[in-house]
Amino acid sequence: MAEKLGPVYPVSQQFTVLEGYDIYRSDYLIVALVVVEEARRRDLRLYRWQNRKGVWKVDLCRMSAANWKWREIAQKAEDLMTKYQIGREKATSKL
Repeated sequence: MAEKLGPVYPVSQQFTVLEGYDIYRSDYLIVALVVVEEARRRDLRLYRWQNRKGVWKVDLCRMSAANWKWREIAQKAEDLMTKYQIGREKATSKL
């Protein structure tokens, strides 16, 4: 039985990918948090790749996210989504 491989992250060859988490993935776009290692130094990085004619290219970011305040970010995102009714099914009324 073949082992199922996890998602592939097209990072620079200078890094070894230890693990990642897809925030969003389609045939044309990947946004992910990826743990990379370089010369025994590890980092949590945020990446966004775009598929351009069959080749994945970093198009927006490849920055360290290791020192971000993740709990505060998650809470602020929830607060804003609730306040502005984003990402929730809206009740529809029949006229």
